[in-house]
Amino acid sequence: MTNRLVTLFKFGIVGVLNTAVDAMVFTLLAAAGTPALIAQVISYSCGVVNSYWWNGRWTFHDAGRQGKKNEIMRFVITNLVVLALSSLILYICNSTWGWSVVMSKILATLSGMGINYIASRYWVFRADSSRGSDPLSDANERSVS
Repeated sequence: MTNRLVTLFKFGIVGVLNTAVDAMVFTLLAAAGTPALIAQVISYSCGVVNSYWWNGRWTFHDAGRQGKKNEIMRFVITNLVVLALSSLILYICNSTWGWSVVMSKILATLSGMGINYIASRYWVFRADSSRGSDPLSDANERSVS
């Protein structure tokens, strides 16, 4: 359980960094007059690059992970799905319900973070299942270092 909490804590730190990158880029683009959905795609993509770098090298580092090619493919798929869902949430909240861009962006970001953690932990950066480990057990948890 301790390793799982450390992994969650590390994911949270990386998530804060990703959110900061995303928010800064989004704010700059929005201030420059870029439409919200275009700013969302660009800013989210910047956060994704940061996320892959830090989560792969720090949060979920593990010699037992599956190959890089599969990992990158799963990471891209996960983030495309999260981008689509967060963009939909942003659009609905802002354009349909009339929420402010800031409140819409906050809800879209929080929703995306939850989905992204679950997918990263159990699918993208999972340990190699051929080693016989159970993905839900603490034995499969990433090292604390």
